[in-house]
Amino acid sequence: MKKLSYAVALLLALSLTAAVNSAQKAEKTTAETKATAAIAMPAAPLHKDLEKHRMSVARSLAAYTVSVEIDYDREAAPKSTAPRLPAGMGGTDPNDPFFRYDIGPFSGTVVGSNHVLISDRCLGEFSKTGASEAVQAITITLPNGDRWPARVKGRSQQMDLALLEVDCQIEKASPGMKIAVLPTEKIKLERGQQVIVVGRGQNPLGLLVNDGVVSALEREEARAFQLDARVGNSTLGAPVMDNNGTIVGVVTLHNHETFGQASGVSYAAYAHEVAATYAVLKDGQFIAVPPKPFMGINASKKWPDKPGLEVGTVVTGSGAEKAGLRIGDVILSVDGTDMNEMEDLQNLISKKKVGDTLAVKIMRGEEETELKITLGKRP
Repeated sequence: MKKLSYAVALLLALSLTAAVNSAQKAEKTTAETKATAAIAMPAAPLHKDLEKHRMSVARSLAAYTVSVEIDYDREAAPKSTAPRLPAGMGGTDPNDPFFRYDIGPFSGTVVGSNHVLISDRCLGEFSKTGASEAVQAITITLPNGDRWPARVKGRSQQMDLALLEVDCQIEKASPGMKIAVLPTEKIKLERGQQVIVVGRGQNPLGLLVNDGVVSALEREEARAFQLDARVGNSTLGAPVMDNNGTIVGVVTLHNHETFGQASGVSYAAYAHEVAATYAVLKDGQFIAVPPKPFMGINASKKWPDKPGLEVGTVVTGSGAEKAGLRIGDVILSVDGTDMNEMEDLQNLISKKKVGDTLAVKIMRGEEETELKITLGKRP
């Protein structure tokens, strides 16, 4: 009996152990399944929700966007010494669409009942009376297909914005169109923040949507921010919106010679800067870019742990050369401000005017001295 009782007890113990292990394994499997589900299951709905939201933002932004067609006189030879096509076309082949500004249509942002903002460079060389002589006609195409003539009301070369006056009341001519409300105060953006650009593209009745992130906050003396949404001719002048549905900027100040078409490097003027510019342009003002101050050197950081920029080049005829600055000199400070990076010098010069004189403290060999450098006009 004792042997039988022992065997029974052993069998019961083994059964109980197996049952416990099985229960633990089942519980672990269930927990792992739940953990996996918690991660994987919401992914698809979340993606769809984000997609729907992005589409909604794009549709709302489209209400402020129109297509702008500019007809140019193309009879002048591309290599003419006095080209009649828009200035700013770079590259070895002036007919290469990668570099050309005269290939549209462009985009425009509706800022008034009959007012549309576009990129100023689309109008060719700057003029204080209107578009360049190359421009023969300007036509706005509304999303309903109606085409209306427009004329130049004002231009700001500094902000690369021009105001067009259209021969219609846009909201009435195309129901669904709206006037963009531009903030007068600067909207705080952050690097990595998602933004959406909506233009009209080659098809003025359709949309061209590009999204990206804010990659830099201060460009063009803090008047613009940088984004990586792909911008080409068709989206010059297009509005930029954040995920909250707020217009944060307008695509402008885009340099095709540096960036090329749709390179993923673009600038947008801050919305409050656009608002201030519009207030001036609607009064019929034409604002040329003021001459930019130019010192005439290139330099790089000399020491890792203290101020100093070593001069690598000096431009012939510049203020730096006239003052006696030489290659190899180390700039320690300018107007009492330590020079730790080339950006320090660039920022300081950007706040000066042509003709201003800088007190430049340098080290030449083992000796320190000070030079007076008068800023010239940037070539």
